[in-house]
Amino acid sequence: MRSLFRRTFLAFLAILAVLLLVLGGALVAGYNRSISAWSEHRIGTIEDSARQILAGRPAAEVPLPQDIPVFVYDAGGGLIASNRGVGRRRDAEHGERIPIRTATGIVGYYSVGATAFRNDAANRILLESLLRAAVSGSLAAFAVAAAAAWLFARSLSTPAARVARGIDSIAHGVPSEPIPEQGAEEIGRIARAANTLAKRLQSEAHLRTQWAQDVTHDLRTPIASMRAQLEAILDGVYPADPPRIAGTLAELARLESLIGDLEELMRLEAPEVRLDPARFSAGDFCRTLVRRFEHDATRKRITLVADTDTETVQGDEAHLFRAASNLLANAIRHAREGSAVSLRIDSTDGNSVAISVHNHGIPIPADELPHLFDRLFRGEYGRTSAGSGLGLTIVQRIAQLHGGEVTVSSDAVQGTTFSLCIPVA
Repeated sequence: MRSLFRRTFLAFLAILAVLLLVLGGALVAGYNRSISAWSEHRIGTIEDSARQILAGRPAAEVPLPQDIPVFVYDAGGGLIASNRGVGRRRDAEHGERIPIRTATGIVGYYSVGATAFRNDAANRILLESLLRAAVSGSLAAFAVAAAAAWLFARSLSTPAARVARGIDSIAHGVPSEPIPEQGAEEIGRIARAANTLAKRLQSEAHLRTQWAQDVTHDLRTPIASMRAQLEAILDGVYPADPPRIAGTLAELARLESLIGDLEELMRLEAPEVRLDPARFSAGDFCRTLVRRFEHDATRKRITLVADTDTETVQGDEAHLFRAASNLLANAIRHAREGSAVSLRIDSTDGNSVAISVHNHGIPIPADELPHLFDRLFRGEYGRTSAGSGLGLTIVQRIAQLHGGEVTVSSDAVQGTTFSLCIPVA
């Protein structure tokens, strides 16, 4: 496979060669037409001179060309004038006799030798000068064009080669400096896209490493706790009574929840995941959520209310139900006993719908707000509570799949509000 530089350079040379051939053909065609026009004009001039001689004007006063033989005859065929001398009989050298006609008939004839443009000394010098100029100009033009083609091909191939080396480094996982975004606009865009891809790959690699460490830690903790409990029961240190078994089952439930959330998040982040959007009733959506969490709210003496100012919502109902469930579960878990948790669906500006969950509890520290949606992040007040640390990450991913976003605000006075906003269409 030829390099971009070689292909571009050869393409320019080929275009130049074609251009020179076309230009040369046009010059030859123009030269032939000019010679033909010159010959016709020359013959016309000679005929006018012959008419003057036949009309009685002295031959010495009529200009005849000297570069070609010219003969003038009377009506009877007698030679009466020639630029080669009348007395010399060189009829064998005379060309075809062309009649000269008037209103009364043929008054005479004339004949000329071969009319060649080069027969004239001045014309010959002109042709030689033009030929030298054409050859030297063509060589100079070829040299300049070849140099320009070389520079242009180099200007294209050098940035492309840098981009190719950078992408090759990215493909082999070798860290490298950012690819210079130079050269043609298209090459610059490729370099910019490659740099963005490299940053995303590095970020994803870091996230995968961090996630693996966090998952390992979150899996190891309940497993180690259950192992210690079971070993203690086996050694007779602890009795196998219902409370201790219930604690072990709680650890198993937490482990099962973490594994389920991990599985769901991996499914949502898969490239082939597809939504099933449809229009559904906002009121039925809220009532179903209230029924699902009514028991948990009653147990904490929390008032659970729901309201909506729109009749329908456009989206994947199952995924949105899961996202709202995660938000409600967190709100009930962290709400103060005896307070209220509200669920509301609003049509914000006619172009988007917001599913909001609000509660009153311990406010989220400001330094934790940017990390709430990170995988397995559990804030200061969430480490001692149930949950996998993936619930809000799942909510954010569902919002992204709908082309929306999740926002959060939290303070001691207004309480905490999570809003999942998705576009109407």
